[in-house]
Amino acid sequence: MLRNYFKIAWRNLLRNPGYSFINIFGLAIGLSCFILILLFVQHESTYDRFHQKADRIFRVIQKRPVSKGESYWATTSPALAGTLLREFPEVKAATAVETAENPLLTLGDKQFQQKGIFADTTFLQFFDFPLLQGDRATALKSPDGIVLTASLARTMFGKQDPMGKTLLYQDSLPHIVTGIMADVPATSHIHFDYVLPAMANPFYRDCVTREPWFNNDLYTYVLLADGATAAQLEQKMRTYIDEKLARWRPEDRLRFLTQPLKDIHLKSQHLDVREIEQSGSDKYVYLFLGIGFIILLLACVNYTNLAVARAARRGREIGLRKVAGALRGQLMAQFLGESLIMTGIALVLALGLVHLLLPYFSLLMDRPLRMEYLANPYLVPGLLLLLLLVSVLSGGYPAFLMTALRPAQVLKGKQQLRAGGFNLQRVLIVGQYAVSIVLVAGSFIIYRQMQLVQHQNLGYNREQVLAVTVNDEELSRNYNTVRKELLNHPGVVSMSYSWYLPTAINTNQTMRDWLGSNGERLSNRMTSIDYDFLDVYGLHIVAGRGFSRDFGTDTLGAPVAILNETAVKALGWTPEEAIGRTFDYSDGRGKRTILGVVKDFHFNSIHQVLSPLVLTLDKGSTGFISARVRPEKLSETIALFEHTVKQFSHYPFEYQFLDDNFNKLYIKDIRLGKMFAGFTLLAILIASLGLFGLAAYTTEQRRKEIGVRKVLGATVANIVTLLSRDYIKLVFFGFVIAVPLAWYIMDRWLEDFVYRIRIEWWMLALAGLLAAVIALLTVSYQSVKAALMNPVKSLKTE
Repeated sequence: MLRNYFKIAWRNLLRNPGYSFINIFGLAIGLSCFILILLFVQHESTYDRFHQKADRIFRVIQKRPVSKGESYWATTSPALAGTLLREFPEVKAATAVETAENPLLTLGDKQFQQKGIFADTTFLQFFDFPLLQGDRATALKSPDGIVLTASLARTMFGKQDPMGKTLLYQDSLPHIVTGIMADVPATSHIHFDYVLPAMANPFYRDCVTREPWFNNDLYTYVLLADGATAAQLEQKMRTYIDEKLARWRPEDRLRFLTQPLKDIHLKSQHLDVREIEQSGSDKYVYLFLGIGFIILLLACVNYTNLAVARAARRGREIGLRKVAGALRGQLMAQFLGESLIMTGIALVLALGLVHLLLPYFSLLMDRPLRMEYLANPYLVPGLLLLLLLVSVLSGGYPAFLMTALRPAQVLKGKQQLRAGGFNLQRVLIVGQYAVSIVLVAGSFIIYRQMQLVQHQNLGYNREQVLAVTVNDEELSRNYNTVRKELLNHPGVVSMSYSWYLPTAINTNQTMRDWLGSNGERLSNRMTSIDYDFLDVYGLHIVAGRGFSRDFGTDTLGAPVAILNETAVKALGWTPEEAIGRTFDYSDGRGKRTILGVVKDFHFNSIHQVLSPLVLTLDKGSTGFISARVRPEKLSETIALFEHTVKQFSHYPFEYQFLDDNFNKLYIKDIRLGKMFAGFTLLAILIASLGLFGLAAYTTEQRRKEIGVRKVLGATVANIVTLLSRDYIKLVFFGFVIAVPLAWYIMDRWLEDFVYRIRIEWWMLALAGLLAAVIALLTVSYQSVKAALMNPVKSLKTE
């Protein structure tokens, strides 16, 4: 019997190649999209779960009260990890990590610029990064040790055993290889190619010995003891701060909080300062997962509508089989079997599409996604479950509907394919187009918002700015020589040196009005610049003056500063009143005199509110050289920069244009826009296929009516209008449902932007109009075909 069912299903599939192709194609598109999104969701939701004790590992973050709110920092002080381990029985183990600046390794005459970290001696015992060679307990004990990942070891040493070999860090500090570890998994919230002992960092040693509670550059992790909870630890940390740390930082009023290790990647958007890597977003994961389910549901609805339309021609077959003794359960098994076969073929095609599209999808999502049938224990069972689920969802309603037919009525041609008089197909089409209109409106609104971002007046000029990374002190020390040589080139207009680029000023400091009475602390961003920074970026002084070589008091490291308008407003002054005033950094930087007030400019993403900003006159050992260049002979100008910079730096030449750096701030939003646009096209395609199926079904049901109308004198235009009018109604109902839904969803998304577009009525109306036009184009084929049909053929059995 099963073999007979298979034969019948296969013959029906071959007998109707057009319907079969549309069915399989629609399901394959929906399944491939859903599988791609599931691979992304699985990747995002498995971060840091490879650590055996991940459920008990927490990162300690700090919350600081600032003017008009709170600031959350991912980094903490060097003394915290040791204090937690000594003072709190709830903490079984603790470790601290710091990212390595200027990560250059040298072996002989070869140089390798890789990503590294500093970590304390317990790091390899705390986390479950597999150590292939060396001893976990001792690999990081010696300050001159270094642990390499397997891939970096192969790159540097080839087939040689690297253990015990010596290499140089920053081209001068010798380190002995004390361990080889497996490459860091892609699903780790922190990535690195080598680990250096924390005591190898002079800055860390200085902080530990002199000011262990002042500098906040380390990421601190704790492993809770059995039975301990994060809430208990937070409460005890609060008591400890109030009782014992108040003498160190009485004005801070900070609080330590715990963040589960598994939440770091997806739930760190609230952190204001120094996340270790660019994190994901749980909101986007849920959004993509919802879109995946919607696309899959649309494909199932499309299959259902087409199956019902095709079933109109199988009524007599069902009636005869029932007369011959077939039971309803047997008929349902047959139709569900047909659905299973169709879905199985679609799934095979979908897997082919997934393998074809996966490299491009991975590039778009910036994730190393893979289809690993054996390595991923959930993949094969998930695909089988998906096959069964889609088969039932898409084939269940047609099977129920067709097996409910009464043989006598069907054989007389008097029973239509309706379930209790309720035309579910039309409801499904309305739902399909409602979803399509939401996606179209969403794509349009995202595009408009990205246009606003791209053309927003940032307060500075980012066009034609070349930024060169300064990685070592030698280049910084010889900057004036480099500047003089490059400014002689006609392609270079102006140059500047700064700690940060204006697209990402991330150093957070706190200050208070030195002369004020309330002593309120103000959290601010800070960067050091030189004399030419304002000129290179076209920044405007609204009061006072900028730094100038013409004033003897304006020397590098002088206690002077420029504040932005937001900062002086937060301090309670007008720009004019701020000039000549002093303020004090509460971390010991001392008093600074305000020389000028610069007009506000956006130095971070416009997702964020403008913060107070302090610009100081200094030049650190690392930073960026910014140069405004002319567009003519640009490659020649870049080559000159590379030649000049390499005279004073052992590091590889790194440069970027500020426009590209700016776009990185909105990579998630750009990615969302591309995803929305792609899924919108697919949703419209699938919805149109469903509408095509319903048009075919309606035409089949009204074939004799159309014949009678033509005999009575109806024109082709009359019949096309008659048939198309119903579909426009469906699109209109879908539009009515979609408008509030699209407005709500996109308004919530726009809440993340401080500067945002307004959702206008015409944006939603345009989406509805586009859906109506596509619907008309979709049904026009069936309508014209029906209108041109010879009425003799449709009425010859009467």
